[in-house]
Amino acid sequence: MPKRRGGGASRRPRRRRGGPPWWLLGAVVAAAAVVAVARLGHAPGPLRYPGPRPPAASVDVYFVRYANSGGEGTLVSVRRPATGRSADARVAAALRALLAGPSPEERRQGLVSEVPIGTGLRSVQLRGGVATVDLTPAFAQGGGSASMLARVWQLVYTATQVPEARAVQITLDGRRVAALGGEGVMVDRPIARPASVPTF
Repeated sequence: MPKRRGGGASRRPRRRRGGPPWWLLGAVVAAAAVVAVARLGHAPGPLRYPGPRPPAASVDVYFVRYANSGGEGTLVSVRRPATGRSADARVAAALRALLAGPSPEERRQGLVSEVPIGTGLRSVQLRGGVATVDLTPAFAQGGGSASMLARVWQLVYTATQVPEARAVQITLDGRRVAALGGEGVMVDRPIARPASVPTF
């Protein structure tokens, strides 16, 4: 008796063979991405700052060096970092650094400040070429004539390092005073830098 074709248990469908393996498909996709990037002419990457970075802002601060253990004194400038690029911000930053005094290393090099410890900066206003610097009354306390002159010149040179400030008007607690201390150092009008660096 002839066997019937297709009889008996149903046969499972056979898996197709010969298709591309998964790793080959991945390689094709990756190659296509590389070609696309090459056609664009650049590869993706992090953004970079164009050109050299600008240097950090800094200001000059003026301290004092005395010759021969307490002899004649003169001004010496040092650099301090500062934030802000406007004239007002630079002058204020320089004056705050002045009131903070020399660093320990600068003191070892013989630099001192005649500005009394505890002097505070109340405000700075630049107007018409004059920097009005308002300080606490401690600025006028203690010291003889050399000390008074030194602290005034420290203040004037530190505040007039910007073109917008050609002279300095010193006020104490918001009031203009005629002179500092018993030595009579006159500060009743704006003070400009002299033609040559002063000594005291």
